[in-house]
Amino acid sequence: MSAAIRRHGMLLIAAGALGGIAVPDLAAATRPLLLWISLAVMALALLRVEPAALGGVLRHPRMAVVLLLWVTFGVPLLVWAALAPLLPADSPYLAAAVLIAATPSVMSAAVFAILLGADAALLTVVAIPSNAFAPAWLPLVAGLMGVSAQVDPRAMALRLALLVFGSFGAAALAIRLVGRPTLRARAPAIDTWIVLLVVASAVPCMDGVGAALAQRPLDFAAMLGFALGLNLALQALGYAVFAAAPVAAALSAGLVTGTRNMVLLLAAIGAPGGSDLGLIVAAAQLSLFVMPVMVAPVYRALRARRAT
Repeated sequence: MSAAIRRHGMLLIAAGALGGIAVPDLAAATRPLLLWISLAVMALALLRVEPAALGGVLRHPRMAVVLLLWVTFGVPLLVWAALAPLLPADSPYLAAAVLIAATPSVMSAAVFAILLGADAALLTVVAIPSNAFAPAWLPLVAGLMGVSAQVDPRAMALRLALLVFGSFGAAALAIRLVGRPTLRARAPAIDTWIVLLVVASAVPCMDGVGAALAQRPLDFAAMLGFALGLNLALQALGYAVFAAAPVAAALSAGLVTGTRNMVLLLAAIGAPGGSDLGLIVAAAQLSLFVMPVMVAPVYRALRARRAT
């Protein structure tokens, strides 16, 4: 059973998101648990990052620094430059796309790295400062896009502090109590729990989406198509920009360029059903859960081609 969960993890994650849409009451009831589930996912993912790998990134931080600057500043500027001539200045699609591109990398990036074969240590090193800078950076971007009233920097900062310090503290405590050798031996069990908790987190992330989908199915379908297209286009762009790097680093660049912390952005702008901007961000969160199933064959093919 445990092996089957790991083998079909990406499909289960997508199913969890669809379950949250299909059963709106369950999504609403579990919404208060989202922060704690996210913290647990992050802590378990940190247990799967070997200190030697993390230390290697920190001793040679050039790739991490360049990637951090790319995802924080380069990508949102490019998204704005590409879409501003095509969309009205007050378009919620333009505002959402730039905000999504400016949102920090997902805190549980190591989870997706494990599932897709990217560099978990590199993505973890990039995720921490990326998220720590978000309380100052995201409200600034929101102000530039004219949607500053929908981003709460204080709530965002508190959420970040709890996620970062709580997950690192929990991981450090587990390592101290259990020990690295035991954790390495339990790696399959840890991976199974990571998949199950990500599936569980997908349900509350869809709070409000089911109702919006029922009321405005065509609009939400367009928003989902836009969000998914943006995600995939940014992943392709990230891989292309860093293609000269080692394959794991290049795949990590692609993954982190398109995969952003939508949970944080959703928490900052409020209930998804309250505005078109919120619905587009919720669609981006849904695309985040569906995306691994779609890109996994491409990631495998790229790894195989670069290995030959």
